Amino acid sequence: MKSEIVVQGNGVSPGLALGHALKLDSHHRVILKVKIEADAVAAEIARVHQAIRTSRKQLVGLKSELSQRVGPDHAFILDVHILMLEDARLIADIERIIRDQRVNAEWAIRQATDRIRDAYRSLDDEYFRDRVSDIENVVERILLNLAGDQPAGWSLLPQELIVVAHDFNPSTFATIDLQKVRALALESGGRTSHTAIIARSLDMPAVMEIKGLFPAVSTGDFLLVNGDEGLLVVNPSEERLRELGPRIEDFRRSTRLSPAPGLPGTTATIDGARVFLQANTELPHEVAAARRHGAEGIGLFRSEFLFFAHPRGIPSMTDQFETYRMLAQEMAPYPVAIRTLDAGGDKIWGRGESQTDPNPSMGLRGIRLSLRMQDQFTAQIEAIYRASMHGSLEIVLPMISTVEELWEAKKLMDEVRRGVRLPGGHRPKALRVGAMIEVPAAVLALERLAEEVDFLCVGTNDLIQYLLAVDRDNPRVAHLFQPLHPAVLQCLSRIAATAAACRKPARICGEMSSNPFFAFLFLGMGYDQLSMNPRFIPEIRSLTRGVAAADARKVVAKALNLDTAREIADLLIAEVTPLLQADPAPFIKEIRSGLVPGSAASGRRGGRGGEPASGRGFA
Repeated sequence: MKSEIVVQGNGVSPGLALGHALKLDSHHRVILKVKIEADAVAAEIARVHQAIRTSRKQLVGLKSELSQRVGPDHAFILDVHILMLEDARLIADIERIIRDQRVNAEWAIRQATDRIRDAYRSLDDEYFRDRVSDIENVVERILLNLAGDQPAGWSLLPQELIVVAHDFNPSTFATIDLQKVRALALESGGRTSHTAIIARSLDMPAVMEIKGLFPAVSTGDFLLVNGDEGLLVVNPSEERLRELGPRIEDFRRSTRLSPAPGLPGTTATIDGARVFLQANTELPHEVAAARRHGAEGIGLFRSEFLFFAHPRGIPSMTDQFETYRMLAQEMAPYPVAIRTLDAGGDKIWGRGESQTDPNPSMGLRGIRLSLRMQDQFTAQIEAIYRASMHGSLEIVLPMISTVEELWEAKKLMDEVRRGVRLPGGHRPKALRVGAMIEVPAAVLALERLAEEVDFLCVGTNDLIQYLLAVDRDNPRVAHLFQPLHPAVLQCLSRIAATAAACRKPARICGEMSSNPFFAFLFLGMGYDQLSMNPRFIPEIRSLTRGVAAADARKVVAKALNLDTAREIADLLIAEVTPLLQADPAPFIKEIRSGLVPGSAASGRRGGRGGEPASGRGFA
C-alpha cells in the first residue's frame, strides 16, 4: 500500500471529498520564438484575429451552456474572458510585436499577455493577483485555437474524480459532468478566483495554492480533498478515513439538499425563542446556495466584489440595479441586506485612494471612503432603491464609528430617494438601514447609534481585530486573534443587551455564527439573527431546535465570569458537544485555534489573510 502524503494549500471552498486523481497538465505549453519574413506579417496577424474570433465564439457558447447548467448568475465570469478578447489595446500590442519583431503569433501573444500578468502579480491585493488565472485561461484558449487543437472530452471519464491541475478554467464547468468531479486540487488560484467562486456555489470542495502538487500526485491516485483545512491527502490512511468518515458523510448528505418547494421551516429553541438563520454572500450566484440550504434571507451581501470583478472598472448604477433586483426576486419574501462598498484595509480597491494609506486597516475605508467618493456612493444607493420594488432590500453601512457618519450618509440617501422616480412616477419607499458594529467606539456609543438606524450588524472579524489590537494578517501576532477572549465576549454581550433595550434587532454577520459552539453563545446572549456561510445553516438550525435559550443564557453567564479564552473554550466544549449531531472535531479545532501559545490544545492559525486553517474565517 502506498504511503500517505499530506500537502498543505489554501482551502477556498469548504467540504471534504474522496476520489481518484485526474491530472491535467495543459498549462505548460512550450512557446518558441520563430522569426518570420516581412511578407508573412499580414498572414500571421490574420491568424491571431481568426484564433480570437474562434475563442470568442466558443466562450459565448460556453457562457450559454454554463448558464443552463449552473445558473445564469455565473454568466458575468465568462463575460470577463470575452471582454479580454475584445481588448483593443491588447490586440494592438500583439500586432505591434508581430510587425516590429517579425515573430510568430504565439510568441507575440505570450509577450503581450505576460506584461499584463506580471503587472497583476505585482499588486499587493489578493483579488487582482487572482485575476492572473483569467489571463492565463484566455491565453491558453487562443493558443489552443492557433494550433488547431481540440479540448479534451469528459464523456468517457470514470466517476468520483478529483481534478488536479495548475489551474482550472471556469469555462470548463460548462463542459464537465458535474456528477463525476467531486473536488479540485490546484497549484494556483485563490479564494477570490472565479474558479473558487463557482466551486463554492456548487458545494464543490477546493484547495488551491498547493506547492509541490504535481510531483506528489499521479493520475489514478486515491485522494482526499479537505477544503475546511486546506489539505490534500494523497493515499489517505485507513486511520484517517475512519477519523474523517462521519464528516465526509455529513458533507455528502448536505450537498444532496435541493431547494425546498416552499419556505424553510421556523427555527426556534425548545423554549420558543425564534431565531432567523440567514446567509452571508459575496457574489450574486451564491443566492442559489442560500436558498438550497434554507436561508431566511441574506443577512449580508458584500457588494465590494461587484466592484472588484467588474470588467470595465466601476459598475454603473444600471449594472448594480440588475444584480440587486435579481437578489431581491430570488430571495423573496425574505430580506436581502446589501452592505455598501466596503473597500480598504484587507479589501483594497484598486481604483480608490485607500491603497496609498500607510495603515489601511485604520485608514480611508468603509463608510469613510463612501463619504469621500459620494458620486459612487449615491449611484449604489440609487441602484438599491430602484431594485427595492422587486423585493425586500435593506442597506448596511460599514465601519461606523460616529453618529456624524450616520447623519451624513442618511442625508445623502434621503436626497437620492427623493430624486428617484419609479414606474408610475412614485418615489421608492424608505428602506431599513443598519450599521455595522465593528470598532470599539461603536460599541461604547451604541445607545446613540442605535437611535439612528433600524438594526445593528456585528462584524466579528474586524471587531476582534480592533478590540485586541491584533493585525490578523500579521503571522507574528495572528495567534493572539482570540474570538473567545473575555473582552470580546463582554463586547458582544453588551451589543445584544443594548440592542434589546433600544428595541433594535441585532444580527451577527461574522462567520463565527457558522460554528455551533459560537452560535450557542450568541443564542445565550440574546441574538436572534445569525448570518453565515449557507452550508452551515442546516447544522445551526439543528442545534437551535435542540437547545433551550434559558440553558444557553446560563452558560453565557458562566463564560462572562471566566478569565481566559482557554477556560471559556473548555466550558463550551463540555456544554455543547453533547448537543451536536455532526462531528464536533472540526468545530472544536476551530475554537481551540484561537488560544494563546502554551496551551496544549492551542493551534496555529493557517490559511491566507489570518484565516483559520479551516479557511472559513470569522467575518
